[in-house]
Amino acid sequence: NLTEVVRTVVEAYRKEAANKGLSLRLETEPLPLIEADAFQIEQMVINLVDNAIRYTEQGGVVVSLKPAEGGALLSVTDSGIGIPEEHLPRLFERFYVVDRSRSRRTGGTGLGLSIVKHIVLAHGGKIEVQSSPGFGSTFSVWLPASGADSQKA
Repeated sequence: NLTEVVRTVVEAYRKEAANKGLSLRLETEPLPLIEADAFQIEQMVINLVDNAIRYTEQGGVVVSLKPAEGGALLSVTDSGIGIPEEHLPRLFERFYVVDRSRSRRTGGTGLGLSIVKHIVLAHGGKIEVQSSPGFGSTFSVWLPASGADSQKA
C-alpha cells in the first residue's frame, strides 16, 4: 500500500523536522492500486523527504499523494533553499552536488536523487523537479497504476 509506505516514512521524520522547527505534513487522497517494491519505494521516499528537510531552514515540507492520470502522483514540496536552474539538468546524475560546501556540512553524497530516479524508472514512472532559489523545490513522482499503460501520463 503506497499510502502506508509514505505515511511510515513521514512519521519517521517528524522528530527530525520538529528539531529544526519545521512543519512536516502529509496530504493523501484515495489512490489506485500501485504494484511496486515496497522497500524501493520506501527508499525513494526517504531520500526525497530527507533532502527536503536537510535543505530547508524555515517553513516546512509537504508530502502529498493523489491520483493522477493512469496512476498516482507523489509530491514532496519544501520551503528550502531551492536549486538554481542551471543545476536542474544534472540533478539526477550520480555524485552530482549542487553546493559542495553545503553538502559537506549536511552530509550529502550526490547519490540520493540518482537512486530516486533509478527506482522511479524501474517502476515505469517519471520524476520532475520544479525549483526557485530562495523559495524551495517540488519533486513530483508519477507511478503507474497496476495494469495501466505508463505512456498515459
